[in-house]
Amino acid sequence: MAAFDGTRATVDWYVDRVAVTAVQGNDTLREDRRNARRECLEKRLRQVSTGEPGTGRTDVLGALAAAADQLGSGDKDRRIVMVTDGLTNTGCADLRSAGFDGTEEIKATMDRCRTAGELPDLRGTEVSILGVGRSVRGKAPSSPQAAWLTALWTQLCEATRAATCHVAATARTHAAERGGETDTDEPEVSFPAVSERPEGRVTTITLPGSVLFATDRSDLSPEARITLDDAARRIRDLDPVSVSVSGHTDSRGSEQRGRQLSLARARAVRSALAERGITVDSARGLSDDRPSCTPEYRDGVPDHAAMACNRRVEIAVTVRD
Repeated sequence: MAAFDGTRATVDWYVDRVAVTAVQGNDTLREDRRNARRECLEKRLRQVSTGEPGTGRTDVLGALAAAADQLGSGDKDRRIVMVTDGLTNTGCADLRSAGFDGTEEIKATMDRCRTAGELPDLRGTEVSILGVGRSVRGKAPSSPQAAWLTALWTQLCEATRAATCHVAATARTHAAERGGETDTDEPEVSFPAVSERPEGRVTTITLPGSVLFATDRSDLSPEARITLDDAARRIRDLDPVSVSVSGHTDSRGSEQRGRQLSLARARAVRSALAERGITVDSARGLSDDRPSCTPEYRDGVPDHAAMACNRRVEIAVTVRD
């Protein structure tokens, strides 16, 4: 049992090894001994989980490698259970520039980790990674983003050749024992969020593409409903005289595809707003003509955060004087 932050070298084994000997006696005695061991380990686990991190980012793959070293080799059953948000990472799985949108980003992370040699060898080991996306601070991911994050860690786990990989957002916590809100040095993780920008008579509401659509798709995701409900309420609050919608993409792909996709996405949002009683006067597809974040490439290397910023739908709401 260990807490970990920073690099692989900082993994601190709070419980190194526990030897469990056979208990002689009747069923009641054996059950009492089992309960005593369980309570002891649970107490130590709570102590580990309430410790404050020594650094803002953690090497999750390095911690898995340290756990594999601790288990050693052989034919015995091996299992690793890790609790991590999977977000505030260092090393090849650093997600600070991620757009949380699409399989290409996952593939790029996988290639980066293979090239860096940071994937541990977990052959014959059952691996569970829990708490993915559940950071101590910061906004929780939307359902599409959480699905992307789960897919990333599932594929990273499978690349270690583990016997089984179980990745989930659920994890037991002991908030009451932590005293409610936890004040740590862990940095806030920012996900794409709806924003609003007033300029004169026009207020522009920006909806990130990853909140509304799957990669290279124009049909609204089931999770987009709540975002569009909120947008419709805000438009009604503004009491508009006109509303227009524009779709925007990043610079990848052909110009023709960018035009088609951005227009289809704008029309999908227009239809969704109409279902919510909002009349939209026009819907345009602007492709990558009006980027919100530049540059998308730095010395030939794609800036995925900038690309994610540019994949968006904007609703321009014009109000009375």
